[in-house]
Amino acid sequence: MIKETRAQSDNVLLVDGGNALWGDRPLAVETEGKVIIDAMNLIGYDAMVIGDQDLQWGAEVLRQRIADADFPVLSANLQLPGEDTLFAAPYTLLEVGGHTVGMIGLTWDETRVAPEEFVLLDAQEALRTYVPVVAEQADIIIVLSNMGHEDDLGLAAKAPGIDLFVGSRTRIPLPQAMRDFTNDTLVVQAGSLGQWFGRIRLYFDSSGVVTQHDDELLLLTEDYPDEPEMRAFLDNYAAQ
Repeated sequence: MIKETRAQSDNVLLVDGGNALWGDRPLAVETEGKVIIDAMNLIGYDAMVIGDQDLQWGAEVLRQRIADADFPVLSANLQLPGEDTLFAAPYTLLEVGGHTVGMIGLTWDETRVAPEEFVLLDAQEALRTYVPVVAEQADIIIVLSNMGHEDDLGLAAKAPGIDLFVGSRTRIPLPQAMRDFTNDTLVVQAGSLGQWFGRIRLYFDSSGVVTQHDDELLLLTEDYPDEPEMRAFLDNYAAQ
């Protein structure tokens, strides 16, 4: 589906809303999430956010996974105790179709899963800090959010200037984007565990204002065969 989408359009961004690195599958456990990053590199992801479950790997492992990634790994509200700087990049800027797209990452700020070696800052305050900064450099703003669907809707109503929330954590397969009419922000979420493929097309005017959108959510049943390159990658990885 990813290759098909890219074949249909030159302006495609592939992103993840968090909790991609933590899991109980043998390869993920044995490699401490490295197989996931290597697979995402192969697929060609553009950005991801650190999820609350991902924090269970600890700071040292997460630093290595960030270094392994060929794409930005984001969080605008994650720190280590006693430090003033963020653990990861808060945002990234991407040039797409003649527009500058700014992406901000949010890690769930109420998690009880995070080890004590991490400090999670208030997500709303993080948006207040970084949305104006990104708005000075980009004409389109997307939030990769690990906050959960209800929090995404609440933040969308309180944080003007954001075009799209790409959500996760609550694992809701939304068949259509929801719109917050307070700030005219779209909110999407595409289930979990690779069972669904979410695709949203945004249409912009010359100033970067969303004028139209269409979206779809596909359940990846057995009718969709394994992608040969990815199947070979996983088979080779398992054989090492």
